[in-house]
Amino acid sequence: MLPGAFGALPADVQAQVTASGRVGRWGRGELLFHPEDPAEALFVLLRGSVRLYRLGTGAREVTLDVHGAGALLCAAALLPGEQCGMYAEAMDDAEALLLGRDVLTRLTQGQPGVAVALTEQITRQTRGVQERLSGLVFLEVSQRLALALLNLAEREGPWPEGGSLALRDRVSHQDLAHVVGSTRETITKLLGDFRSRGLLDLGYRRIILTDRAGLEHATQEPLR
Repeated sequence: MLPGAFGALPADVQAQVTASGRVGRWGRGELLFHPEDPAEALFVLLRGSVRLYRLGTGAREVTLDVHGAGALLCAAALLPGEQCGMYAEAMDDAEALLLGRDVLTRLTQGQPGVAVALTEQITRQTRGVQERLSGLVFLEVSQRLALALLNLAEREGPWPEGGSLALRDRVSHQDLAHVVGSTRETITKLLGDFRSRGLLDLGYRRIILTDRAGLEHATQEPLR
């Protein structure tokens, strides 16, 4: 089964999409593509998390977004003569299905559902970018961190009634800083504050969420 919007396609269509591309794999910290790379293939993220970023003043990395399974990367491949326009870095072991422009044209012409899935996924990601920008403007860092932790929790499945939930994925303070749009030092301090308030517990690259209601409240009110 393909993730994201493609997962709603019939099984035979999903098999056709998978057979039409090639699978690429990257380890944590490896780049899927660079800004100057020709946008010759659309990346359908099958597994892992990928950070999109550009270099700002003084070669400072500016995170544009972080995507998980189901996301479309290098969507510029849908247009001729474009470049990827940004860096894409694997935040953990990642796997993606690469679909060239000619392949995409054949798929969308032969299977209208594929075009619908592409549109739905791009729309979701566009909305996600808008929400991220709104969060950067209107929410304090502590609120954004609480939201990020709850979003990570959604990947783990149902939250045990009245219990805690351990995040299985390896998540470093720097990873959270990228997701939230802050610095590692600030995130480390805030995680300590969250821990002292009983919202979570910390281990070696391991976060255990202990108070769902408290985290939800923290998304509404900045820590004081």
